[in-house]
Amino acid sequence: MMIGAAFGGTLVVLWLVVAAIRMVRILRATSESGGSQEALADFAERSLELETLDQILELAAMTAQQVFGASRAMSFLHGVQEGSWEAYPAGRTEGDPVPPALRGMFGWFKHNSEIALRGDLSHTRFGAMRGPLRQIMDKYDIDVVMPLVHRTELLGAFGFHLGHRPSAIERALMKKFRLETTSASANVRLHREASHVISLAREVDLASAAQQALVPDEFDGAASAVQWAGHFAAAGEAGSDFWCTYPLGERLLVIVGDATGVGLAGSMVSAVVKSCCDAIIDAHGEHVDPASLLGTLNRALWRPEKSAHMTAFAALFDVSQRTVKYANAGHRFPYHLSAGGKLGVLHGSGPVLGDELQSRYTIHELAIAAGDTLVFYTDGVVSSCVGGGKPFGERRLQKLIAGGGDLPPAALRDRIVNEVTRYRESGRRIDDEALVVTRVQG
Repeated sequence: MMIGAAFGGTLVVLWLVVAAIRMVRILRATSESGGSQEALADFAERSLELETLDQILELAAMTAQQVFGASRAMSFLHGVQEGSWEAYPAGRTEGDPVPPALRGMFGWFKHNSEIALRGDLSHTRFGAMRGPLRQIMDKYDIDVVMPLVHRTELLGAFGFHLGHRPSAIERALMKKFRLETTSASANVRLHREASHVISLAREVDLASAAQQALVPDEFDGAASAVQWAGHFAAAGEAGSDFWCTYPLGERLLVIVGDATGVGLAGSMVSAVVKSCCDAIIDAHGEHVDPASLLGTLNRALWRPEKSAHMTAFAALFDVSQRTVKYANAGHRFPYHLSAGGKLGVLHGSGPVLGDELQSRYTIHELAIAAGDTLVFYTDGVVSSCVGGGKPFGERRLQKLIAGGGDLPPAALRDRIVNEVTRYRESGRRIDDEALVVTRVQG
């Protein structure tokens, strides 16, 4: 009995020792977990203040070393070329291209956002990705890969070398670490997108402001025995077409332009041309002629490396002389409807503005009489399309002009605009529209 009692006492002592060891381990793990939780909380707070994904992943590398004792960390980010990826060791700013044969892993991660551990690769969920994942881990000496997936989009991936099979507590910490890293990365992405939207909004506002400066305050007017009615409509938030009129004593100058480019770029080209026109008229209005005006505008736009381009048409009405003198810089020919009902065009062209520094423009002259109508327009008026892609075209415009000789300029303009709008399916413009209808009075 004494032997049995002694044996039983020994078992009790052994059990108490084992229990004590387990308790120490639990307390140690709890203590370490608490420290790790604090480290992850610090990472979450600091990462949200960072501005780039590179900075976040660099902080993640430091946190992985602190929390998991990671001896090596790798970041995987999108490459410059479509579908390419690059691997960045912690502390390096230059990446190494991931071999094409291993890139399939990144597509798979979009729909499988859980952490990949080397010790878990035998699990059925990895399927055909088991081989590529193992090759990735071998190539970059890591055994943990955390995909950073936000709304089915893979922002990047983060991996590190753990060196042992993770405990349950470490697995839980890794899940939290992945979520915090993904959240911070998504936050950077959203800030970048928001900044881009704000930048675009500012660009649109600037382009719209520039365009508003190009459009006359009054679309209808009369001077020097010439009536006019204008129209402008932009295809987007801002346009690159413009028209303007300048009364010059007994004469009237009409200019129509269509800049190459859209949005802010096109609007700024038109703004430069319009500002130059204003300055030239203010300085030399009494002596200006269409050819010299276009020559000056051409030199203003020309640049040796990257020129801006615009088509333009300038017409100078002199009713006392019964003539209109004009010059053309690659623009569509305006229409001339005589008082007798004969329809023709103002023939004669020249190089586009901004094409060559030494471009020259020729003065042409047309006799006019009371009741004559001249219609100036840009590409958008005739290029409007229906669903089948067939444009409104010159023929339809010619019929409208030929049948509108008895209409006041504003009524003929409205008829043309309404027909173009009606022809255009769903009302969506594909190009800016500028139109000026002029009528010579008696």
